[in-house]
Amino acid sequence: MKMVKMVFAGSKMKKWIVLSAAVCCAGASPAQYTPHPAMATEFGFVSPVAFSMLLSANYGELRGNHFHSGIDIKTQGVINKPIRAIADGTVVRIAVSPSGFGKALYINHPNGTTSVYGHLERFSDSIERYIHEIQYARKSFAVDVTPPAGKFVFKQGEQIALSGNRGSSGGPHLHLEVRETDSQRPLNLLARGMLQVRDTIPPKPVVLYYIGVDTVQGVPVHTVRWKLSVRRDARGNYTLLDTAALRVARNGYFAVEAEEKKNGTDNPMGVYAFDVTYDGKPAFSMVVDRIGFDVGRYCYAAALYPQSRATRNGVYRLYKLPNNRLPVYRKTVRNGLLTLDDDGRHEVGIELTDDCGNASRLAFRVVRGLSAPQVVPDGIPVDWTKDFRHQQGGLSLSVPRGALYESILLDLSEKPKQRYAYSPLYAIHTPDVPLQGAVTVSIDASELPAELRSKALLATVGRDGGRSAAGGAWKEGRVTTETRSFGTYYIAVDTVAPRITPQFKSGDDFASRKTLSFKISDDFSGIGSYSATIDGKWALFEYDPKTATLTHYFDDGRWSRETTHVLVLTVADGKGNKTVFKGNYRR
Repeated sequence: MKMVKMVFAGSKMKKWIVLSAAVCCAGASPAQYTPHPAMATEFGFVSPVAFSMLLSANYGELRGNHFHSGIDIKTQGVINKPIRAIADGTVVRIAVSPSGFGKALYINHPNGTTSVYGHLERFSDSIERYIHEIQYARKSFAVDVTPPAGKFVFKQGEQIALSGNRGSSGGPHLHLEVRETDSQRPLNLLARGMLQVRDTIPPKPVVLYYIGVDTVQGVPVHTVRWKLSVRRDARGNYTLLDTAALRVARNGYFAVEAEEKKNGTDNPMGVYAFDVTYDGKPAFSMVVDRIGFDVGRYCYAAALYPQSRATRNGVYRLYKLPNNRLPVYRKTVRNGLLTLDDDGRHEVGIELTDDCGNASRLAFRVVRGLSAPQVVPDGIPVDWTKDFRHQQGGLSLSVPRGALYESILLDLSEKPKQRYAYSPLYAIHTPDVPLQGAVTVSIDASELPAELRSKALLATVGRDGGRSAAGGAWKEGRVTTETRSFGTYYIAVDTVAPRITPQFKSGDDFASRKTLSFKISDDFSGIGSYSATIDGKWALFEYDPKTATLTHYFDDGRWSRETTHVLVLTVADGKGNKTVFKGNYRR
């Protein structure tokens, strides 16, 4: 066999990467960010922040059910840092949501790209006023607006917003994307030289996995046979701790846990490219760029799951699963499968390259000689290319074609009903196997009292005994839901209303304060909706799920001052249970 060397798609790209490394590693002065001259000529972009860029995440980082679609720029641990347009452009979309990007701006540029700025605390004053009016007109905190063409135009470097921590954000930062305007596909902006950060650190292979492939009942079964630590030799290359040839099966492939970092930060990043060679011949190549949102969930197929979930670093599968539509694969031979038909020793090489052109190489030898697994898996064969329906006891399961990344041997079992359940527990395969599409789970509800039908839903119980709502509703004697997770399902009910905790006392004087807030929570099905009125008029409350907080920013243009106001807040959960708070405050 030949050597596994991961290379880019063609020598032209390889040259470009070398240039990109010079750009990325040029660094930035803490006082002022100066774009690389070549970059300024080709793209014309400048930094969105006035200080040196340090990243907490890059493009392509494995994020469970998606690749990270941009770069996350640290904002020195605080919110309200000025954010500037990276180029001249027009605002084409303004989005506000309690999740996702939170507050986000989308700006089209003349060069055919769109820049996206996420997790903002506040838009520019003109945009903030515009969105505020729309929120009141629609009586909704969450809005997604396309402003009239040319209404909001910004010059390069002009302030467009203040940085924040809104939406699904784990700390103050700016999420920045550059997309192709026509396709809306996010681009790897560092690899393409659109912006620069200091990076002289090559990716580091940490653990090598070998996955053997055997056929059972006509289904290819992938089994992790080896998990091996990696060491760096005196020349800076990587190899296995044991230098003897690694014994492998006739058919199999590799996966690598890779540590990638940038200068000045300890945050784990995503690796840009992998190139594998067997005995010196290209066998597999993967370049993480231009991933559309319609295929982002195939990230599950690109990662070795669940191993990747258990580490800060990504574990990359150097093999293309049958149902994997990601456009990241270049030179692949038999999708990266290594087949050994002789007893000789063969060379494997794996090259890892980051988005600034830094590269490292892992090399080792393999030999056929690994026996088949002693434990042969059993189950119901499910072909990923076909619709599958199965009835077992009170359980009905439907798996549409394309919902799986590969064919599987489905494991189903029934467990006794527990005190918290209104049905037996049905173990449907394992949550360690991710799903691309939703499957339908339906359970017989003959043991559910009629008065609880409207409160019924399906739920899962984890290995640790923790229970989680999985949605769904009662209909025609069954409780049914659609889900993208295998697991252990049962019928549950939610009859407990949400909890509202005001962060003030009724009657308090807010004359000198800018906001009023509540904490809200629900014990099972989750917050479904909320609505508030002040003096009988709808009032805007901003919802932050990660802190379970509803916040009202006082609007003296809508409510008079020097008076007592009556506030009513209604919160409902996913099954329609409601809690109403009534109180007053003075302002």
